[in-house]
Formats: sequence, C-alpha cells, structure tokens
Amino acid sequence: MRKRLDRYIDDALQGFADWYLNERPDWLGKERDCVNIFATRFLATGVDPGAAIQDAGQIRVECAVKQPPDRTRFPSPSATKDLVIWDDPLKTTWDEGWNATHDPRAIVEWKTARSGLAGDEFDRHDVEWLTEFTKAFPLTIGFLVSTHATTNHRRCMWALVRQGDVGKMKVRSVLAAG
Repeated sequence: MRKRLDRYIDDALQGFADWYLNERPDWLGKERDCVNIFATRFLATGVDPGAAIQDAGQIRVECAVKQPPDRTRFPSPSATKDLVIWDDPLKTTWDEGWNATHDPRAIVEWKTARSGLAGDEFDRHDVEWLTEFTKAFPLTIGFLVSTHATTNHRRCMWALVRQGDVGKMKVRSVLAAG
C-alpha cells in the first residue's frame, strides 16, 4: 500500500500501461475511455484508509480546478481537467461565493492519439499548464499521460510534474508482430 500520492499514481499508471499494452492490446478507447478505465480499474482499486487515496470520492473525472495565476495566458477563472484528486471526498474548487479557490492534491492531464506515429513529447499546452499550476501551487502534483494506439503500435508514456518541473518520462511501448 502506497502512502505517497506520487508513487500511488505512478504505480497505477504502470498497472494501466501493462494492461493497455500486454493484457488487452485489442482494447480500443478514446481519451475519456482511457481516463475512466484508469480511474476505476487502477486508481480506485488501491483506495484504503491507510493509502494515499482513502476514499474513492477523492477521485474525479472531468473536474474543474482554478487556473494558474497568469490571466494573460489563462484568462478563465477555472478549467476542466481530465482527472483530479482532492484531499477530501467532498472537496471541490469552489468557495462559498462560487470562486475557483481550493487546490487539489493531484491533476492528471491525458492525451490519446489513434493515428500516425507516436510522438516523443507531451501536449505542449498540458505541459505549460501543469508546470505553471504546480509552480504557483506547490502542494499539488501533476501527471502528463499520453497513450497511442494504432494497428501497428501501442504506447503509454507519463511523467510527474512537481513544483514547475517535469520529471523523467516513463515509456512503455509494443510494436505489432509482422
């Protein structure tokens, strides 16, 4: 059982990657399908009173969070993120005046490609957004995730973003035989 959230999420991503590449290479899903499978089959299964995530209600898909403070680049007060983990199962970003105020524990931004060659980089907007957010709100961690599925190549890659720095990319990949 993992008590540190970064390791908990990393373990869940490793489990998802193994499943996506090896156990179910025939499974087809778009971005939201990947996020939902990840949340329900890989994050939620480790929920435990002593774990980094203690209640499944802490895990939210397509959840609003406040924006980084630079209003010239991020003009809206809030943005919807693919997967968000809160410190409490009923926590949201909103305060009593409906202002985007509260910070989550983690934000996961996900992209899925279904054609072409798998790229070696994460979505530039996601990188910029998560680096700015975690720099401004250093108690929140982020993860960049990218999945790629074509008939010849499947790949899953991810990286931790902490305090404005993108960590080492982890890549799992499978080429079709033939």
